[in-house]
Amino acid sequence: MNTELLTQRNGTAGTDSGYCTLEELATQFVDEYRRWLNPSIDDYADSYPEYATEIRESFPVLIAMEEWKGNQEIDCLKQQSADCLKLRQLGNCQLIREMSRSRTALFFEAVQGAQRRPVAVKLMPWKSELTPRWRDRFKREAHLTFRLQHKNIISIYSTGEDQGYSYAVLQQVQGVGLNQVIACFSGAASSLTGDRDESQQNRQQIQAVTHALESDRWRVSALIALQLSNALRYAHNHGVLHNDFRPENVLVNADWDCWLTGFALPQFAEGALKQQQTLTLRNQSPDRLNGVVNEQSDLYSLGMTLYELVTGIPAFSARSSSELIERIMHSEPARPCELVKDIPTDYENIILNCVSPVGQRYQSADELSIDLVRFLNGKSVRRRLSRRPTMWGKWSRFWGKSKDSSG
Repeated sequence: MNTELLTQRNGTAGTDSGYCTLEELATQFVDEYRRWLNPSIDDYADSYPEYATEIRESFPVLIAMEEWKGNQEIDCLKQQSADCLKLRQLGNCQLIREMSRSRTALFFEAVQGAQRRPVAVKLMPWKSELTPRWRDRFKREAHLTFRLQHKNIISIYSTGEDQGYSYAVLQQVQGVGLNQVIACFSGAASSLTGDRDESQQNRQQIQAVTHALESDRWRVSALIALQLSNALRYAHNHGVLHNDFRPENVLVNADWDCWLTGFALPQFAEGALKQQQTLTLRNQSPDRLNGVVNEQSDLYSLGMTLYELVTGIPAFSARSSSELIERIMHSEPARPCELVKDIPTDYENIILNCVSPVGQRYQSADELSIDLVRFLNGKSVRRRLSRRPTMWGKWSRFWGKSKDSSG
């Protein structure tokens, strides 16, 4: 619950008598949502019980409408983003080449200042004055990692605006996306080598990391997992959740070093996350889809990333967001050992301990790191027992089978 927002809301909503109409509450909710304040439908229903039924029925529709409008806005903005590709300078950073792009940002290799320090620049590819809402989100997400200084988290050095564009200056590392490594390792390398925009150096890095995995698959995978777990532990201890943990937000190199990036604003508003694209949804936990956002949700997403790393395929896939959500909430993923026969039981147990229902899942990144160290030292790792009834009966029955098989 956002108590600061709730206090502010109670102090400003309604007339002098304190009475609010449902229309006023809906307007207020949408305004908070547009300002990325993540209002909670449950908070609204609890604060205004006289409208609780109407709020729970109608506010999810408001979220869906806002997300639809946001998606349409991005599609229109993409058609206007060609000008930013002509940029050669932002602040004191000289742009060298485009490295990658996401739905709402471009990433450039750059050098900064007279010392020409190698950096990466993240650019919002639309004029800030035309998109103040997206500029606010860009700045909020950058602020998430400003205070995080960890060897396995990409640092953000500064943010700024120049020539009408918002940008952030990031630590530059020599690594490739874990999603690219998974594609190469699983035999989908043709999608990489056939990309004319993929640099020769990048392809060589991908192949080098893949060869490292092939040489000592389970140890390298566990070392990567341990670094990511330690990064999450550090972020969680500083009150920061990742909220979008997936292979695309992990960089690795041939020396088995890895870095976590892509920290995102939490989708506290019930229904907001469900409007996202399948790429964002694929590793999200059932509890997060139900509006419960905490450290265990990040651990689930890390577990799903490890699942994809060792099996070569996502635990869940679908043609649409709604179908994917249905599978995450109600289906059972195949156990890793059914797809990869030689996976060590102890390492499979670690993955299952991450993606189990809440009662059987690791409670913290500390617990995950401890088990990863045990595995790397040749010690056994047991499946976790359920501590309390879970909200997903099918999942509980499924994962209960693995407890029996692990002894």
